[in-house]
Amino acid sequence: MRHILFLLLSSMVLLLTACSGGNQKAPKPTPAQNDTPAQKAPSKKRKAYTEEELNRPYSTVSPWRFIVTGPETQYFERLVAYSELGRTVHGSGHTVLVPRDETFRDSKDWKALIEPENTEALQRFVKAHILVGLKGPKSIEGTYENLNGKTVVIERDDRGELVCGGARLLGQEVETDYGLVLPVVGMVEEIRWN
Repeated sequence: MRHILFLLLSSMVLLLTACSGGNQKAPKPTPAQNDTPAQKAPSKKRKAYTEEELNRPYSTVSPWRFIVTGPETQYFERLVAYSELGRTVHGSGHTVLVPRDETFRDSKDWKALIEPENTEALQRFVKAHILVGLKGPKSIEGTYENLNGKTVVIERDDRGELVCGGARLLGQEVETDYGLVLPVVGMVEEIRWN
């Protein structure tokens, strides 16, 4: 009798375990089984960049990353960092004319721009190097507006080189994910202190 009782209890435990499903997950309903169709919300996620993409020389993530990672752009990087325009340079989609370091080695006046009393002059200087409306490197020549609201012309000079104000474009246009970068030698406009 004991054997029958033991077998009966054992079989009941096995039956209960088998019927409960254990660790098995219920199958997901297919679209045909689902009453309402799934609607995808538009994704506004930013691309996740690798450390290498962010930090390689002349990064193409954004104009700001280009300036930060460029070996020949440390002086302009410092000016943008001291200005209030870092976010604008990073993600506005505008074109940034980026003076090479040799521009600043020839002119020592730029150092005074980072003094607290010269904040307005610094803002004007950085804004003069940010153009609105130039979207791609195909046809750069033309008339644009900088962030100071002034008209700026990119044209060919007597030697056939592209110039913008006092800056000579180097022909090394870089499309980033958040705007165009035009490396230059020289300043688009001289520093205006008043």
